[in-house]
Amino acid sequence: MTADKIKELIEGLYGVSLVDDFTINEAGSLKGRIAVATGQDSADLEWDVEISPTYPFKVMGREPIYFQNKNLLNYPHIMQGGNLCMHSAEYENTERQFVNDLEQLKEWVEKYYVKMEKDAHYEHLVVNHHLICGQYYTFCFAETKEDFAEGDYGVVHYAVLPTGWKNDSPVSNYMAQKFVSCAQVKKRELFCKISKSYQKLKSFDGVYCLLNGIPSVHNKFIVEDYDSIKGLFSQSQKNYIHSFVALHKNKYNSFPLFCGYRIPGGGVYWQAMMLFMDDLPIEPVRVGTGKNRLWFTDFKQGLIQWAETVDISYKYFFGRGAMPEELANKKILIMGVGAIGSIVAETLTRCGAKILTLYDIDNKEPGNVCRSAYSFYSGITEKTLDMENLLTQISPHVECTSLKSIVDLVVKTYSAGHENKSALAKLFDEFDVIFDCTTDNQLMRIMDSTGTKAQLVNLSITNHAQDLICAFSPNVAEAVLLIYGLLKRNTETDMYNPTGCWNPTFKASYNDIECKVQVALKHIIRMLSKLEPLSNFYITEDDLNLKINRL
Repeated sequence: MTADKIKELIEGLYGVSLVDDFTINEAGSLKGRIAVATGQDSADLEWDVEISPTYPFKVMGREPIYFQNKNLLNYPHIMQGGNLCMHSAEYENTERQFVNDLEQLKEWVEKYYVKMEKDAHYEHLVVNHHLICGQYYTFCFAETKEDFAEGDYGVVHYAVLPTGWKNDSPVSNYMAQKFVSCAQVKKRELFCKISKSYQKLKSFDGVYCLLNGIPSVHNKFIVEDYDSIKGLFSQSQKNYIHSFVALHKNKYNSFPLFCGYRIPGGGVYWQAMMLFMDDLPIEPVRVGTGKNRLWFTDFKQGLIQWAETVDISYKYFFGRGAMPEELANKKILIMGVGAIGSIVAETLTRCGAKILTLYDIDNKEPGNVCRSAYSFYSGITEKTLDMENLLTQISPHVECTSLKSIVDLVVKTYSAGHENKSALAKLFDEFDVIFDCTTDNQLMRIMDSTGTKAQLVNLSITNHAQDLICAFSPNVAEAVLLIYGLLKRNTETDMYNPTGCWNPTFKASYNDIECKVQVALKHIIRMLSKLEPLSNFYITEDDLNLKINRL
């Protein structure tokens, strides 16, 4: 792209004119000035334009062209530097790309400047995250079970998460656990809607204040200095911050101050600033003289050190995709968390499942890792414990527990002495859905005969993962045996024989297993959510396709 070509393209485009010719600066970028017609009596809207030498290619996630007008900060999609936030459609050549970018600019002018339209969806305040004492700070929070009172303040309890890295600098990560209101004589606890595993982590203390307004500039950028925000705190809130400092100055070197404000829809969003005991931005201020002299707490002048905050409430955490809410709320038991069951457990967790119970009688061995959802790093441990740890690391919204392995002894001892297995139903009736991934045919028959209210889903796979079989209650065993009869697979040939006296097991890579399990789960989730009719099926494979065969 050259200055002459830019001039030629602009001259051929209706509604855009060249104000200052484009020239190349020291960085190799082309810079110039254009005007876009508004169709109004006022003058055309002028923009400074900068085109990167990489144009039309994006580099490091940044657009290769900038349109800037610092007088338009009150308008949507104009960033702090006055740049228009736009995401260019991609075209096959540079000239078409440039014309399209100008067309997008014209569309913005028409929609937001001329017609004064506003976006229906809410955007959080823009916060520039900078290094604070050589590191970044990030606080995650979730909505609380109860709402906050107006003007509320108190202690926020938060836990430390593992340290991360970005831009070659450490990131201190934290998770808010609960807010303890101190605005009234009787303290009130407001717990964040996160799993017990995160609530039980060691807590540290910070301060929170629900502000009486939004700490923004132009309704979209966070305020950057204490003078601009101190008017949003009540005097009681400022005094409480001072009392917290007096109580904890010998305990903490720093603490977060959570500043909350109402957002459309009634929720509260939190921004967190970092305060350091050796350089506090608050001070006592004397008002009046003599007997009328009073002391108040107020903020000093200075720049705010904002941390990054992330709302991880369920609706945001799974906002990009989740299973239907009705299924996510069900109590699910996964029996057998080996090759198939571990993938089922991980997938359900990533799809938003909230209540999972795991059952397995085996330990996780290094040889399990190659075709399961486990990692080697945790060493030899009970499969259920390792899977619990993995699932809670994936989602802060899953409550994950395990049944003791002795359940196998209890169930089979009872079954050996009683023809009628219906009494065992009480053991399983607390669950809504039970995935049987054990490949234990004896257990399959027992589960089939209990008559539990839970929906049974049996998953098994043939050697070399040639086929995956899925059967639903009632009559699981009958359906599974029928499908194996239709497939006519030799189940004894070319099995994997571990060292020692273990039973041979099937051969298959993680990829072989997962691709079929994921296809199966896609339809199982739809069936359990009543988006598809419930039906037994099996998945087979040829050289080109996976085929679902329904019974």
